[in-house]
Amino acid sequence: MEPLAKDWTGQFCDALDKQRREKIASILSELVLTSDGVERIMEIFTHQMDLANSADETKRKQSDLLMENTHVRSLMDGTENGEYLGLDLGGTNFRVILIKLTNGVAETTMDNYTIPADVLCGPVKGVFDFIAGSILDFETKYGLGDRKDPLPLGFTFSFPSKQIALNSSILVTWTKSFKCPDGVGMDPVKLLGEALDRHGLGKKIDVVAVMSDTTSTLLAGNYVDKKARIGVILGTGSNAAFVEHLDHIERWTGDRNNPKQVIVNTEWGAAGDNGCLDFYRTQYEKDVDRRSNHVGSFTFEKSFSGLYLGELVRLVLVELAEKGALFAGKLPPALAKPWALTTSHVTSIESDKGTDSSRTWEVLRQLQVDPACINEDDVSVIREVAALICQRAAYIVGAAIAALVNRTELAEVTVAIDGSVYECHPKFHDHMMYILTNFCPRSKVKLILVKDGSGLGAAFAAVSALKQTSAGLRCS
Repeated sequence: MEPLAKDWTGQFCDALDKQRREKIASILSELVLTSDGVERIMEIFTHQMDLANSADETKRKQSDLLMENTHVRSLMDGTENGEYLGLDLGGTNFRVILIKLTNGVAETTMDNYTIPADVLCGPVKGVFDFIAGSILDFETKYGLGDRKDPLPLGFTFSFPSKQIALNSSILVTWTKSFKCPDGVGMDPVKLLGEALDRHGLGKKIDVVAVMSDTTSTLLAGNYVDKKARIGVILGTGSNAAFVEHLDHIERWTGDRNNPKQVIVNTEWGAAGDNGCLDFYRTQYEKDVDRRSNHVGSFTFEKSFSGLYLGELVRLVLVELAEKGALFAGKLPPALAKPWALTTSHVTSIESDKGTDSSRTWEVLRQLQVDPACINEDDVSVIREVAALICQRAAYIVGAAIAALVNRTELAEVTVAIDGSVYECHPKFHDHMMYILTNFCPRSKVKLILVKDGSGLGAAFAAVSALKQTSAGLRCS
């Protein structure tokens, strides 16, 4: 393996004079992630996973990784038949999905619904009544009423929760647009079941599984590619779930029958909250943390996720301007505003190819930067910063995925990814693959986009639930 560069070398700044390049290098070299850095991230993640899996509670408390038992052990094998419902609730909009499986091949029907603003702020009972009413609408629309047995439903519930069983979890906090005065500490499966009863659906629908969007993405990826063993969300925030060997889980209290595996939800966004990743964090990540809504939390994802990538680039541009290496030392007012530069802007900048900087100029126009304040050399530096920050971000998340790949101990591993950063950024895939190719020597790794996988994954979780019940598998 050829080691990663130890210093900044530059892609777009060759035409700059030596003095200016040296100023830029003094700042950007700090952002270069070396091979040693990648390996250390991998080692730390492996150690944090081992701590979280320990039977010793004292050791578990030393890890920032939750490594939550999702209670999902059975994956699809292509022999499944029957009808299953999926419910995907992650924000104002939610989806109801019906899949009809014939020898493992799914025919899908899906409708989208929007929760009114007043319901989002009212009692939690109103939220679940609206959802149940929408499911009734779906059932009526597609003629699902005449059935001998209840229709199994899998529920993707994308809010911080503590998993209790395959069909039970406890809401820790509301996020996004939900401002219900109650619901925290309650079980969303029970709330949904009670609402279904009130709408006459209690005997027609059986909520058999509840899971995070990350677990659903993995299950949806496994439907597309049977070698999928890792699911990653790489958008505004980030998380990962993967198929863990039971032998790696000291605290496992379920049976050890085949399949000797369980999907584990890492909740890796908060990795590093205990300081274990401080070795690579720069002043820019620390500044982003101080400016964020959750200071001291979600440390890991602040290095690469969509909520923060634009601000990381902006902070480096500010530093370069203050050192006289950009904008002739005079920062345009538009770039002085925190969070003015978004990840969408950075993605556009990164879409420029070769000597064509038209998209970068368009971003500056959108930000209302006075063209008189900038020149082509400044634009080259902006492209340089965006390229380095994004490469570094992809290398960091790639290192964490590499730790998961090596943990699977499989010769071929597919990683199912959903999220705007992976989907829209033109270079993230290749940067991540570079890390996975070079740091996972025992596995051939493939990355696939599973767009909106949390909906289909919910229905596939219902499939898993029935398979596990039939096999008598016990997860706790």
